[in-house]
Amino acid sequence: MVDDHPTVRAGIRSALAENGVAAVVEADSLAGARRVVTTSHPDVVLLDLGLGRESGMRAVPEFATGSGVLVHTMHSDLATEALSRGALGFVAKTAPVGVLVAAVRAVAAGRRYLDPALAADLATGLAGRSLSARERQVLELLADGLTNRQVAGVLSISVRTVENIRASLRNRLGLVDRADLVAYARRAGR
Repeated sequence: MVDDHPTVRAGIRSALAENGVAAVVEADSLAGARRVVTTSHPDVVLLDLGLGRESGMRAVPEFATGSGVLVHTMHSDLATEALSRGALGFVAKTAPVGVLVAAVRAVAAGRRYLDPALAADLATGLAGRSLSARERQVLELLADGLTNRQVAGVLSISVRTVENIRASLRNRLGLVDRADLVAYARRAGR
């Protein structure tokens, strides 16, 4: 279990134990998670995406090579991205305990699992709002290697506006820095 909040980890550990699922090891950072995963080779890595200043999203492909990754986060709009990076499951932190338990069991068995409430949203197109035209423009120019100042000049907006759009994109997409934004833009074909 990888979550930077001790109280959250304790609550999840207790809820899982009450339902016959044992959380064997825990970590509060990606560095700690890497050590734990390397030494204990868990069946499931229950991974939060918001780990202080770190983004758990970056570690999904790494952890997915040896374990089933189950993303457990407040950022339900990141399900598609997490699954495309190799996660087997995705559950919002607002989901009932029974959903989390079912997800852990499914991922431990090597099956995919998507929070049913989120699956319904995705099916009806409500989750993960599409980017605005301006956000797409900024993302495309960043992917082309332009600096904030150059993006501002091309779009005839202030540098501060570009910085605000970048921050908004990073928060919405669960990304940490400019390199993540550029990589996301290139993967998305923007």
